[in-house]
Amino acid sequence: MDVVGLFYFVFYLVSLDGAFQFVLGTQESAVWNAGAGLGILPQVSYSIGNKKVVVLLQCPIAGEERFEALGEDPINNYKFRLTHKCACWNGCSS
Repeated sequence: MDVVGLFYFVFYLVSLDGAFQFVLGTQESAVWNAGAGLGILPQVSYSIGNKKVVVLLQCPIAGEERFEALGEDPINNYKFRLTHKCACWNGCSS
């Protein structure tokens, strides 16, 4: 499964009114972490300059699909969670 391929774009943060936006990371900076260990989700990280994005990949329990912004802590370190069948091992093998 090529999870990094799920995110073939540039990460942007855009305000609700669309007035502000900035780049959070690029495809070229993508790093895969299989999440070895109990309770540690697999993740993909992106960066650009001093900004870093971590996307936690969660296999859904009941077919739910969500993309959640979990916050910025510390400054310029953003965390998101993608809950989707493609986050399961071989979940999108077909």
